[in-house]
Amino acid sequence: MPYETQEPTGTLAPLSTVGGVDPGLNRPLRGFRFVAEFGDLGTSSFKSVGSGFGIQVNESEYREGGFASLTVRKVPGLVSYNDIRLEKGMYSDPLLYDWFCDYMCGKTPDPVQVATITVFDNAANPTAKWEVYNAWPKEYESSDLNADDSSILIETLTIAHEGIQRVTV
Repeated sequence: MPYETQEPTGTLAPLSTVGGVDPGLNRPLRGFRFVAEFGDLGTSSFKSVGSGFGIQVNESEYREGGFASLTVRKVPGLVSYNDIRLEKGMYSDPLLYDWFCDYMCGKTPDPVQVATITVFDNAANPTAKWEVYNAWPKEYESSDLNADDSSILIETLTIAHEGIQRVTV
């Protein structure tokens, strides 16, 4: 018996962006007004949240000898998540650096936090929210110092995590 592919079942209605069908689809969300909250660290605004919120399902391939075709079977494997890169202007309060350093120096045995990233509209109403689970500081860096440059110092914190979920606001 040859390997058979599965055909889609049912029909899907097209997604409409016409006003009145679903008020949430009138306009795409704007990504320039957001905050991030890290459990015990409190809420902070950032210049950017880089790397997006990527989720990948890895695949496992295997071959069974009983199939007449030369197809390699693929099955879903483990799920992995992109690191999240947070950038902000550097202030005199070293909150992000302290979180990273306390973990590196052994002062905090468990730096894991639940983080919440919230996007707001122009009227300061929350429009989208993501929860990041088991987040911990992976890398810290600051921008270069240069006497010929009047740029604002930027600190960058990369966090690793074990899951992200978009939640209803």
